[in-house]
Amino acid sequence: MQVKIAGNGNFCDPRIGLDIKHYDMRYRYLFLLMIPLVMYGCKKEKGIMDPPSPPPASPVLLKDIVIPNLPSPYYHFEYDTSGKVKFVSFASELTRYDIFYEGGRISEMRNNILVNKDRLQYSYDNEGKVFLIQYADSAGVVFARSFFTYAGQQLIKAERFHKTAGGFVIDRTMTMQYDTNNNLLELTDHRPPFDGQTEATFIDRFGQYDDKINVDGFSRLHPDFFEHLFLLPGVQLQKNNPGKETRTGDGINYEINYTYTYSNMNAPLTQAGEVTITNGANPGQKFHTSATYTYY
Repeated sequence: MQVKIAGNGNFCDPRIGLDIKHYDMRYRYLFLLMIPLVMYGCKKEKGIMDPPSPPPASPVLLKDIVIPNLPSPYYHFEYDTSGKVKFVSFASELTRYDIFYEGGRISEMRNNILVNKDRLQYSYDNEGKVFLIQYADSAGVVFARSFFTYAGQQLIKAERFHKTAGGFVIDRTMTMQYDTNNNLLELTDHRPPFDGQTEATFIDRFGQYDDKINVDGFSRLHPDFFEHLFLLPGVQLQKNNPGKETRTGDGINYEINYTYTYSNMNAPLTQAGEVTITNGANPGQKFHTSATYTYY
């Protein structure tokens, strides 16, 4: 996950740290709270067919992901009696979503915090895959759109457009490559110039996967702390857990080596990461990250 410091195109993974060269004064307090975590600021028509067969059902239901010193729980899930997600929240309910279904598939995710009632409205292609999510405010006005492209069942591109006076303008493109085991190999996140955002590209490469169950791959599509979380039914970016993650491109570059402990269902209970900064003023510096997972 990344924090986007509003309006300037500076991004940083909150597990790694913050690039605080520039930032919106509204978020100063939050950033000051998070600084001690780090050493240095580092189209198709609407379909009528049944949804595609999803990846094999996980034998576990994720409840919480907790990351020390970040709003807790960082992610929280609740389910109906059939095991479908009915509620999800982020960052100690900075956002909280009720999830609605039609025909057995997600139709809307509705944010229900006091100051924001945005709705994420889903459209499906003729193969039953999500090809469009529209972001509408409480008055029903669409202010952003995300489009999704697939190769078979694999998601290979996610593009987001924001509404401007001149129409919808792209502000993010994420592209994905996979290894022979269908685990995410490389994720490229490109941010063109937009509304004060500086053009930037970030490349995350993953390797040394284990053979256990992954439960947090969805977070790779939620790189901006202050943006809406969305879930893509049937999409599996990572079926296993990476032992190594490498960031290159603009901003702070780093390498993370992960170790895990697992439940008797082969799902992660803890994740520990040793982070090495690989560029900037302090290359070679190391620190540690961690996360814990709980289940129903």
